[in-house]
Amino acid sequence: MFTLKRKGDFRLQLTRTLKKPGRYSIELYLFTPHETNFAGWTLTEQQFYFSSLLHRFGLLGLPAQERASKEDSSFALLSPHYEITYGSWLFRYKASMDRLRQQLQATGAANAETIARALRLSETYAQRLRRTVPEQSGQQRYFRQMDIYFSWYAEQFLLECMTLEGYQELDGDLRESVEEFLLEEYRIRKEREYLADFHGKPTRIWNRMSLYHRLLEYPVLLRAKLTELGSGTRKLVKAATTTLIMALFTYVLFNARSASHLSVTLLLGIALIYGIRDLLRDDLISMVTRWLRRGRPRWKSRLLMPYTNQLMANQMIWLDYYKLSDLPREVLERSGKWANEERHIICYRTHLHVDKDALEQNEIQERMNLDCEQLCELIEPTRNRLFAVADEADPFSAIEAHAIEKQHDYNLLLVLTEPDRPYSRAQRWRLRLGSNGIVECENKKLDWPTPEEQQQQPWHKRLVTRLWRH
Repeated sequence: MFTLKRKGDFRLQLTRTLKKPGRYSIELYLFTPHETNFAGWTLTEQQFYFSSLLHRFGLLGLPAQERASKEDSSFALLSPHYEITYGSWLFRYKASMDRLRQQLQATGAANAETIARALRLSETYAQRLRRTVPEQSGQQRYFRQMDIYFSWYAEQFLLECMTLEGYQELDGDLRESVEEFLLEEYRIRKEREYLADFHGKPTRIWNRMSLYHRLLEYPVLLRAKLTELGSGTRKLVKAATTTLIMALFTYVLFNARSASHLSVTLLLGIALIYGIRDLLRDDLISMVTRWLRRGRPRWKSRLLMPYTNQLMANQMIWLDYYKLSDLPREVLERSGKWANEERHIICYRTHLHVDKDALEQNEIQERMNLDCEQLCELIEPTRNRLFAVADEADPFSAIEAHAIEKQHDYNLLLVLTEPDRPYSRAQRWRLRLGSNGIVECENKKLDWPTPEEQQQQPWHKRLVTRLWRH
């Protein structure tokens, strides 16, 4: 299952770990509210895909491989193996810490077990990272950036824990261990001359660490080679349209010539029709092409190993704007009050086939980023205010004016199928958007059929569902 977290004011990130080879399918439905004016002419499907969706995959390594590598580090002497291996270690550590952060944020209070686990993870990773220092200059630069980023990231996590409610009531030994770890990190920074990277205004430090993060993740991100499908169909439609129009006008000209009716008026009429054809040709070709390719994937992505370009996985991608009647039966029956026949439903589907060899040396982290900035721009700001008395005991002593922000509620539904599981699972969130970004993101319960209920469905319903997902 996916975990969801906010990334800034406008972005959401869905993450999970792929551990088995085989076929994974995702269906992401974004139900737009009745109040919005979202439509195909305000934001096309292609614009939404390239501006609001980012689907990436990264290497996480294997826990068993990591334990073995502690005993023998000779394999990591050559690039790019060094960068790939140490980068995957960092992002496995970061993924574990992000899960712990979500647990703390869900309760809003300090939890001794969660903080102790975060401290153990940080101490273990620090020992692994700093066990050996590389000798090559390129690897030394990568090691330095990773050491600085880890030190900053671990510090930020633990300092955030100190601000949580109930932290001072935790066990004294745990709080002392946290402080000792932070003091040790300060000592290492001074000893290795890292202090310059931690000095400056908060915004400058944050941007510097964000840059280090992008540089560190580059060696472990799978390279996506995206190919747009349907170019052949579009060429055939264009050729057929031109052939049909030319045949029609040739027929008209020959008939007019034989009847001696070839006149200036006829020529002007033909020229006018040609002008209208050129004006509407692109829209006509696009409309016919989309009709012919309805239900077929729009893009194909080949995911390649960094540096070696080894094929790791193939991905087929769909993106369509649906009406309520276009939804599959399982989704339609459970859409309830979120859907509206008059509104569009954004449907993003992918079929990912992970090669068996791809998971022999690594687990793969899948990340989907949804940028809601384009949707927030569709919300018109308002200047309405709500007036209320400040003190009920003396109602008219002071009057308060509260600004009203216009908000839209979107429903996000995620349907998943995984290898060796002949049934689907689903997750649902409610997104509340304002003109300035995401206001609230709430996990909602969903009455999705259990695996047993899906297996007990009539054969024809199972067949329709399987055909839709394939």
